[in-house]
Amino acid sequence: MPDNRFSGLNIVLLVVTVLSLMVGAYGFITSGMDDRGPAANVVGARALEGAPTADDRDAPPLHAAPETAAPRAGEAQKSPGPTTTPTPAENTAPKAIGSELQVEARSDPSDRGDAVIQGKVIGPDGAPVTGATVTARRSDLDLNAPEFNRDDMERYRAEVSAFLTRAAKESRTTTTGQGGVFRFSGLDGSLAYDLAARGEGQGSGELGRVAAGDEVTILLSAESLLRGRVETADGKPVTKFKVRAWRQNRQWEAISRGFDDSEGRFSLPAKTGLMQVEITATGFTQEKPQDIEVGADEAVLVLQRAAILTGVVSDKDGKPLANVQVRVGGGEDRNRRGWNQEGGSGPSVRTDSKGRYRFDTLTPKETRFTAELGEMSETQTVTLVQGENTLDFRMDVGAIIRLRLSNPGGEPVEADSVWFQEKGGRNWPRPERLPSTEPGLAEFAGMRPGEYTMTVTAAGLPAIKQDITVVAGANELTLKFTTGAMLTGTITSSSGSKVSNVGVRLRKEGEDRWGGWGTGRYAQVGDDGSYKLGPAEPGQWRIEVYTTGNWTEVYSDMVTLNEGENTRNVVVDAGATVIVKLVDEQGNPIAWGNVQLTGIKNFNANSNGEGVATISFVEVGSYSLVATSRGLASQSQFVSLNAGDNSVTVRMQKPNCCRLTHIYPETQASKLGLQVGDLVIEYNSEAITSWGGLGQAIRRTKATDDVIMLVERGGSMLTFNLKGGTVGIEGSDGVR
Repeated sequence: MPDNRFSGLNIVLLVVTVLSLMVGAYGFITSGMDDRGPAANVVGARALEGAPTADDRDAPPLHAAPETAAPRAGEAQKSPGPTTTPTPAENTAPKAIGSELQVEARSDPSDRGDAVIQGKVIGPDGAPVTGATVTARRSDLDLNAPEFNRDDMERYRAEVSAFLTRAAKESRTTTTGQGGVFRFSGLDGSLAYDLAARGEGQGSGELGRVAAGDEVTILLSAESLLRGRVETADGKPVTKFKVRAWRQNRQWEAISRGFDDSEGRFSLPAKTGLMQVEITATGFTQEKPQDIEVGADEAVLVLQRAAILTGVVSDKDGKPLANVQVRVGGGEDRNRRGWNQEGGSGPSVRTDSKGRYRFDTLTPKETRFTAELGEMSETQTVTLVQGENTLDFRMDVGAIIRLRLSNPGGEPVEADSVWFQEKGGRNWPRPERLPSTEPGLAEFAGMRPGEYTMTVTAAGLPAIKQDITVVAGANELTLKFTTGAMLTGTITSSSGSKVSNVGVRLRKEGEDRWGGWGTGRYAQVGDDGSYKLGPAEPGQWRIEVYTTGNWTEVYSDMVTLNEGENTRNVVVDAGATVIVKLVDEQGNPIAWGNVQLTGIKNFNANSNGEGVATISFVEVGSYSLVATSRGLASQSQFVSLNAGDNSVTVRMQKPNCCRLTHIYPETQASKLGLQVGDLVIEYNSEAITSWGGLGQAIRRTKATDDVIMLVERGGSMLTFNLKGGTVGIEGSDGVR
């Protein structure tokens, strides 16, 4: 599970880091701490998803130093008491070190009202936590972290600054008083809020979609520190490195963070237990991941000096080749092995404009390397030694394809996308698209000679699809787009019921049913039944309506398209339509919950902002219906569906078990006879109240442990004896 993903309550926890500079909050994204304490007055913010890590040389570090030192838990509080509404902070986080990032850390949320959320924070031992930092943010706030853009760092820094500023403004922060109590007032009574809490040395906790006016308890999950020191074989510290840690059985909870420490030390907050730790550092290698006990004494991890490999990639005539991928591994294993499988593709780099490449961190040993340009490749083997090594490539670049494109008026036009399919086969070659050198020119290299079907798209114009023969060396084609036709209309049901989860497509007679993706000939039908297709080539087409849940065609007819706008309204037989209203125990609607319908066929849909999920084109009959949402679940119930609309209200509550949703073949689960729909009540003497809880319980076991699992099936209790570690299941939160 990616550890640096910003979504949902993670944003709240980020704001804890930014806003709580005066109250000593340790956000879920720090640069690491240990028993020496954090670096003086420094709060770290981990890079956004896709952003540079600590070992990216030109990346902006997101570090900010607070203006006021923070009191620790148990010390006299300098901030307002727990029953005081937090006021906009007067301080701002200073500019990020080494960048233009500026964060206005003021709380000034846009929601206002006279509602209150109050409650208490308790630790893993059940005792109230005084001095914990609690943050609240409205659940419906659309707040997306920017994507990292190395090519435009100034823009990226500005976007990050704006993101953090808005996140800070939209969040309220306070601290708990005696008895662990806290209170937020001035809230909008019509909204729900996401709460996050962290207590120093106690861990963190969160609650989603808490209705204004509610009183809640936030339980903190225990955390300890994964601590270590990285050094060379001669005892010298490695000062800049990246740590990646995961549970022994590799089931989720992988964490990754960069460090820059003069003594080579690192620490990461983690749940107790044994973890495998992998260190990467420029110029060094680690023989294998090392087991470290979370909460134990500092472990020493020794790195070996790495081999450095440089070289030049050129064509058969000696001309340097830019943007060639050079990777560790042989050409025959390309795309044939999955993640983390022995022998799969290793690290890779790209050549620069002079054809040069460089690897800084390789293990000294005999190693294969492959240079790839599109579909063409060259593989060599070299014995690497510590220090500098050299390996040059001279490779056959195959065919080069030059497409000269123009619009109906003869003016140059840029191609949006170009793809090729092996004629008579199912392979989709991927030649390397070269940088544009003139208007209307799309150039590709690294194609194997042969016969292909080529599809070219350009904005606002019908796609061009034609068969081509490619020969070694240069191939030049001139293509002229035609004026397109657009088709709009509505899809409605003959019974008058709402139509949802359907798509519409245009297809030529005799064409593959699923051909034409990405050409404007496929569209999702909107909630109001409307659709828009095109641009397409004028002429005779078949219009088809299909369900997006199980790809079943429900309507087909011929249509003639003329240049410009065309209209076609379609009436379909939608069979049974089930309209599910998701509500919590207080009757409030639950947005973005997932509804699963199991029976003659399986269906699923998500509820909208009003808590309503609609599934159309369901065969009349009996089904099992279950729903899940963040932190909530429903009991499984049987529904009998008739033609037309069928309305069902599903009341959701906190889960009290785990429901199995998939059993993998040839695993412990399949061999023991576990079934989809089974409710897991207990695992290894631990009560299971959620899918996440089951995963944590599994991660605490080893493959050699004997485990007993208690399961409810159809009202009967079953006991299964199995081994610890991977079970071979997927699941969701459940309710008995």
